[in-house]
Amino acid sequence: MENGIYHKSYEISKKSYDVIVIGGGTAGSAAAIASAMEGAHTLIVERNSYLGGSASGGQVTPMMQNGIDGRIGRSYINDVIMKKMAEEGYSADDTYGNDGWFNTEMLKFTLEEIFTDYNGEILYNTELIDTVVEDGNIKGILVHNKSGLSLICGKIFIDCTGDADAAYDAGVPCFTGEEISHSNQAMSLRFMVGNINIGKLKSYLKEIGEPDILKYPFVEIASLWEWETPLSGVFKQGLKDHVIEFDDGRYVQAFSVPGMPGVMSFNCPEIPKIQDALNPDSISKAVIIGRKMIKRLHRFLKISLPGFEESFIMSVAEMPGIRESRRIKGKYILSEEDYAGRAKFDDAIASTAYPIDIHGLMEENKKKIAPMKKGEYFEIPYRCLVTENIDNLLVAGRCISSTFTAQSSVRIQPTCRAMGEAAGIAASYCVRNRIKANELDGRIVKERMLERMEE
Repeated sequence: MENGIYHKSYEISKKSYDVIVIGGGTAGSAAAIASAMEGAHTLIVERNSYLGGSASGGQVTPMMQNGIDGRIGRSYINDVIMKKMAEEGYSADDTYGNDGWFNTEMLKFTLEEIFTDYNGEILYNTELIDTVVEDGNIKGILVHNKSGLSLICGKIFIDCTGDADAAYDAGVPCFTGEEISHSNQAMSLRFMVGNINIGKLKSYLKEIGEPDILKYPFVEIASLWEWETPLSGVFKQGLKDHVIEFDDGRYVQAFSVPGMPGVMSFNCPEIPKIQDALNPDSISKAVIIGRKMIKRLHRFLKISLPGFEESFIMSVAEMPGIRESRRIKGKYILSEEDYAGRAKFDDAIASTAYPIDIHGLMEENKKKIAPMKKGEYFEIPYRCLVTENIDNLLVAGRCISSTFTAQSSVRIQPTCRAMGEAAGIAASYCVRNRIKANELDGRIVKERMLERMEE
């Protein structure tokens, strides 16, 4: 006891690792798999009891595609994950060749099995508390779990927390939100509905004039208030009848799920007026509001959409869908000018043609940038994953070094997996060759990623 404050001691872990990945979500699981594949002794520290993050616990399915055909937009790790899921019946291609349809629950199994097959280690239900930094290096991370506080040491650290928690704790300069208002993108809370008669639903959609572009059992429904479509008309009637509220139907989208007959995953509701993704009170309020919106939406679906009569809310995502929060200031800041100019880099480690996709802010705050034409894309340099401040830190996922607008294009799953793969390859290379992560030539990482695609 000192000055009335109790200082609790911590244990130093007996194990030390080559690479420690903090956060086993979309980018983190890819980073850890890539690191382990390259031979590094790799640990994932994950606050939940599963891998996959927003893709599994957040129920973000199907995967949005990056809009690039061929090898340029692909990630080896992403291919490994989706191939294993397809072989086991937990993912599928639709008739247009989109392979992004996957089963969120089984993704947890797939990621865990791939990583542990390469002798990767996982600490579940373990929360990052702080980083221990000396002379520009992270010596270890202070974590908390059922054993209490402990310090885990490693050589290279990869921050895949989504919120850049480890980087921020280590003193790395960070940005959050839109550059003027500092508001974050709107959050969503996804949910799944079971016992839907998909055939009956598809027949009804065809009857009212909705385009039927997907073959059974694939189905997608979508509605926005500004659309003049038959399905949007059904939602507008629900608003008129006071079955749903305006915010409930502002953005509605749902998809069938491979390996889950009669189930649809809803990419909504979008939570209104809460745009602080780093405030625990705001996040808690968003979840509470979201559950109320889900309940109203499901009641409307049962009343208004044939096929939903005997359905039930099967699950609500274990975490809100946070599209953007903290972003590091790296050696290079990816910008909307890079998007507009279709920028290419010698040290490019990921490519995307995904559009600027900003949710929740008023239209006047959104910059007008022409979307990509077929064959166009821009690249993300390795320098966006490293910072001048910490020598042995890499950052991957939605919290890389970028502007608010550019981040809205690079935050989707295939791109995050590519960034994670790059971070994992870089970390392992740095350990083997005793190189600082922020001094590594990113062209080496790019070349290894291309080699992987040829194997």
